[in-house]
Amino acid sequence: MREFIELAILLPFIIMLFQFYRFSIKRTGVEKQKACQVLGIVYSTFGITALSIHSPLFVIAGLLLIMFGLRLIAHGLDRIDKNIFIDRYDKDQ
Repeated sequence: MREFIELAILLPFIIMLFQFYRFSIKRTGVEKQKACQVLGIVYSTFGITALSIHSPLFVIAGLLLIMFGLRLIAHGLDRIDKNIFIDRYDKDQ
């Protein structure tokens, strides 16, 4: 019965956090960087906190949140101005 209650708490929470994840990924420019970095830190913190509960469902949810958080932080580090490509050779003038 306890696992059912944990699942009833975790499932809507994970779905809501996934919606925030998708919303912040769809933004552009500086808004995307700021939202992704802040949300990534929050998700990672929630994930680490969920790991401390030692329940199998919370551990799985914690690992999932840590992965979402690290991915959001990586999206937040993306360049805004993508006009310069380092893999292309331009002759010196």
